[in-house]
Amino acid sequence: MGMSGELDIRRAGLTIAEAVEELDRAGLGRLDAAALDAQFQAREALLDHVRGIWEALKADGENPAARPEYQPLAALLDILTSLGEHAAVTAAER
Repeated sequence: MGMSGELDIRRAGLTIAEAVEELDRAGLGRLDAAALDAQFQAREALLDHVRGIWEALKADGENPAARPEYQPLAALLDILTSLGEHAAVTAAER
């Protein structure tokens, strides 16, 4: 995959994150405090897991940021980061 394909994957991830932001935050806004906290914790756990995969690659001497085969993982990190931010912002707005 060339540089264009890598950028397309990352761009797609960011586009997905932006596209679901309003819907996601609206859904989060309907949750009570306990359910919102559970959502935040679940999102953080998943993000931590995927970050762990990224960090394990780096620990094994890989450079995932520069490798085309890891760009889908980078896009997933972008999406999960965005979802975590949605939950944090929604909680802070209360």
